[in-house]
Amino acid sequence: MKNCIKFIILALVLNSCGKAISNIAVDDRMEHAETLKLNKGDKIKFWTKIKYRYENAIEIGYSVKIYKDGEFYTQYNYNPLSTNPKYLSSTAMWIISKKRNPDWIRYNENRFTIFGWKKNEDEREDHQKQKHIIKYGIKKNVKGKNNPIFTVKEDGVYTFKAKLNIDTENSFKIIKANIILKK
Repeated sequence: MKNCIKFIILALVLNSCGKAISNIAVDDRMEHAETLKLNKGDKIKFWTKIKYRYENAIEIGYSVKIYKDGEFYTQYNYNPLSTNPKYLSSTAMWIISKKRNPDWIRYNENRFTIFGWKKNEDEREDHQKQKHIIKYGIKKNVKGKNNPIFTVKEDGVYTFKAKLNIDTENSFKIIKANIILKK
């Protein structure tokens, strides 16, 4: 009996998440479109799945414009970092990048002249004195459901145009970014 109850609860939880009907990749920050035929009463949930790296604090978001039969219908703006905490799956970890400094030059302290060994003066900039450049940053994976939910009021062909919006170009790299539409 206990196993039967556990199975029923698990089935209800998995069913409440919805079935994925489309996947829009937005990792290149261009607007991408997906066209779907929807019926009255369908509820479309927007899920975020994004992996990225950054060094400084950033503002990240995405916008979804919805067109019905080719004409603008409505628009939603989401912040993928403020997903529903019930479904949020997020991991963050520090990364250290140790790269060879392209400006680094081996420095000889002494040089030989006709008067003997003479000490060289180091006229390089501070950043050139380091053989490696070390950068610290955060690698983050976020997956979760965003609100509100789009409810279809009329049957028709709907086009979803999604675009990732980022406020900075400062040391930010998108590894993967998807918007998943679920029914």
